[in-house]
Amino acid sequence: MTHPRDPLPAIAPTLPAPPRFVERRERLRRAADRQLHAERGMLARALDVLVAVPSAEARLAAILELLATTARARRAAVLATAPERRVAVAVRPLEPLGDAQALAAWLDSTAPRSRARRAAAGTAPVSFVELAPNELTPSRRRRDADEDVDHGREGSADAAPSYAWLPIPGGDLALGFDFRSGELAASVAERLPPELVRHFAAVLSIVSEQLRDERELATIRARDDERTRFVSTVAHELRTPLTGLTGYLDLILDGRVDDPAVSREFLDRCRAIAGTMADLVGDLLELSRLEAGTLQLVLAPFTLADAVAQVLDAVAPLALDRDIELTSDLPPRLRAAVGDRRRVDQILTNLVANAIKFTRSGSTVEVVADFDGPVALVAVRDEGAGIDAGDRSRIFERFHRLAAHERVAGTGLGLAIARDLARAMGGDLDVASVPASGSSFLLALPGPSPADDETIGSTLAARVALEEVRLEERALIRRLGAAVGAADLQRTRGATRSAAGRSAELASHPGRPRLRLLSATTADRQPAR
Repeated sequence: MTHPRDPLPAIAPTLPAPPRFVERRERLRRAADRQLHAERGMLARALDVLVAVPSAEARLAAILELLATTARARRAAVLATAPERRVAVAVRPLEPLGDAQALAAWLDSTAPRSRARRAAAGTAPVSFVELAPNELTPSRRRRDADEDVDHGREGSADAAPSYAWLPIPGGDLALGFDFRSGELAASVAERLPPELVRHFAAVLSIVSEQLRDERELATIRARDDERTRFVSTVAHELRTPLTGLTGYLDLILDGRVDDPAVSREFLDRCRAIAGTMADLVGDLLELSRLEAGTLQLVLAPFTLADAVAQVLDAVAPLALDRDIELTSDLPPRLRAAVGDRRRVDQILTNLVANAIKFTRSGSTVEVVADFDGPVALVAVRDEGAGIDAGDRSRIFERFHRLAAHERVAGTGLGLAIARDLARAMGGDLDVASVPASGSSFLLALPGPSPADDETIGSTLAARVALEEVRLEERALIRRLGAAVGAADLQRTRGATRSAAGRSAELASHPGRPRLRLLSATTADRQPAR
């Protein structure tokens, strides 16, 4: 029993939001009174937004809308320079983004910064935050009506925009505005004095912290869901082979297998199951080291041609067993890429082995390596069934296997590990594929000169697009070849039927000599009798 004086856990009461602030006073005589009243009204409306608007992104949009309403602007934006330079602009649902993008670009280029920082930072990314439906629409309608009355045609939506910006004292922020007239833009400081700007900066800081917390919480929840699915999948992947292994061992230990040959076969299957489980455990340990950042990589230049040639030599027996022809087109041996040579061999072995396993017998697997500026590229091309567009990103997920690949043994972790290894070395891995034509897996690594993530990504995307075109051309050639072959077969069948008809006609007349049935091509070559 709890003693009355024992401390109880604190439970916060549920407090409903108060009614929204409603402006009632129309005019104030003294300028100081007007400014104080504007500050109080702004803070009251800001508190309404913080309490009533559900998400942090919508709160940020609503505060920017309130800022535009106070400044009598069409829209408002905020520029933050720390910890990274970024612009946020509020937009209404289904609104075109052209005007908002123009304001963000103008604010980014106009807000002061040194030439060195401008050259180093480049263009600031833009975040478009969407207003919640019907959020602050009365203020928007009242502001638009006031502008149209005060400025006539100049205040219409067709007028050219006039921009203005205000710094926030003592902070790494700047506010930008899009007005309908130059007169409103020139007098923005009168409607937004420094004290009011400071209040807006404080509210924007609160909302941005809430937005960051919401995004971090969403990331944590997504990772937790992924971890739950991962543990469940691992348990399933381990339970299935363990069931088979236990069944074989029980049969042998219970003495229900009398034939030594059958007993040996069961033991061989047990060893194969144990090997599969060992591979799965090894892949799981590799993934855990990649996630924890404890994987030790030895990054150094290596000859790309030697690495590919060594991998092809290692998988040659598998290709011979599957009747697959391996071809390669490699750069000069002096051209070097940068990476962990052992891990690069692991990635390429996985890609080439997959291409051999999932390509029909009698086909060709081609490995092409070259350099595109500072980026080294290796393409592993096959002539398999191809991958549907919806599955091309999912094949790099853990344990994801295509329905058509279930018959081939594997853990479903190879491609996920390969992509993580490539990215850990500063590169990346992607795929181009066309159904019924084949796939091309592309590994990108830094070349002899440094290459940043943006260069790697853009180069890889361009090469994937080229590989898609190449695969489409190959599919078209195959279809044309199939059509031509079908036409030749049809002509051959027609000629055969014609020859058979002539032979039957001759055989039906008893006075004529019997003729043997000739092939279509032979019959067509016989002279007329």
